[in-house]
Amino acid sequence: MATATRSTDETMHQREPYVTHPMEHVPRLVLSRHVSGDRLLDRVADFVNRLIGSMYLFVAITFGIVIWLFAGNIVGFDKTPWPLLLTLLNLPQLSIMISLQVSANRALAASDARAIADHETLHAIHELAKMQIQILDGQNQVLELLKKAHPMPTGQPG
Repeated sequence: MATATRSTDETMHQREPYVTHPMEHVPRLVLSRHVSGDRLLDRVADFVNRLIGSMYLFVAITFGIVIWLFAGNIVGFDKTPWPLLLTLLNLPQLSIMISLQVSANRALAASDARAIADHETLHAIHELAKMQIQILDGQNQVLELLKKAHPMPTGQPG
């Protein structure tokens, strides 16, 4: 039976090359920065994600729109219904939507890396639990042999 279990374990290790022996496993902390690339476009994507996803940009754009709404009517360069403002706000929408998708893809890559690390840890815990059950079964067998070799007298407790 141990041979069948061992061959099943070996087959699983061949399918999942990232799984190590449970005694050698060290849990990994996977952060988004660990899966970001080093190429130029990766660095540009990181910068755009930090810029587009920041509250500073949100506050700046909101503040700018409010000023534009009042100044456009007062100064007279963009009267109600603010056609210039609406045109300027619609222009960057496509690139912002693309940057959101890039950000989601990068978050997905980090999530996948975390899932693999979690799977490795859970697999190691599972293998340790199986080893522990084998040890406990062996201890039960030894106890049974000891009970057979040294039976308890029938009148004594225990």
